[in-house]
Amino acid sequence: MSYFDHFKELRNRLIFCFIFLISIFIISFFYSEKITNILTYPLYDAVSDKENKRMIFTGLPEVFVSYLKISLFSSFLVSFPFFIIQMSLFISPALYKKEKKFFIPLFYSIPFLFYIGVLFSYFFLIPIIWDFFVSFENLKSSNYFSIELESKFNEYIRLTMYLLFSTGFAFLFPIFLLILAKLKIINSQILRNNRKYYFIGILIFGAVFTPPDIISQLGIAIPLFIFFELSIYFIDFLNKK
Repeated sequence: MSYFDHFKELRNRLIFCFIFLISIFIISFFYSEKITNILTYPLYDAVSDKENKRMIFTGLPEVFVSYLKISLFSSFLVSFPFFIIQMSLFISPALYKKEKKFFIPLFYSIPFLFYIGVLFSYFFLIPIIWDFFVSFENLKSSNYFSIELESKFNEYIRLTMYLLFSTGFAFLFPIFLLILAKLKIINSQILRNNRKYYFIGILIFGAVFTPPDIISQLGIAIPLFIFFELSIYFIDFLNKK
């Protein structure tokens, strides 16, 4: 194939991805309210007085814009495996047979690990974070002001989607290490010798991409520590094989 043919195929793959994304976006927008209920359930479950709790918005287009963001968020989640498939179909003809045995399973494990990270964040990390933040609410009657939670809708949605995305992409960390090892940029011995620097980097990542509380930072850092150690043994296994 000529360079023009490669660019033409790449263009077609990108067009397929765009059409698929837009189609899922339109469908998601019709179900945006139900998707919103799913995203807001962890906070609803965290508050004690569920009957009187509410979410507020302070701008007229705020909820509509948030629904658009939610639809784009859900359309990306659904379309992510399709993007990976299109990428693998574009790259696989240029790979040797031995390379295909390594990279093709690696490509298809990307959405799997990403979804594991999203589910981990939704069912484990986010409930712990919300419980921690809600615990500062003080409704006791006294001579002082009560501290009540009235969560702003767009801020809550933005923070929730941010946590889901950051955790999902953080779970791709072992894929990144395996690709670097395959390209001979790193090896298991380098990872062992520089373990403490990687751990510091993981802690910095958790501090930057999570809210400013130790619970959410450790919630992302601990799985990355585990993935780092497992990646060392997996790299050794692949080298021996």
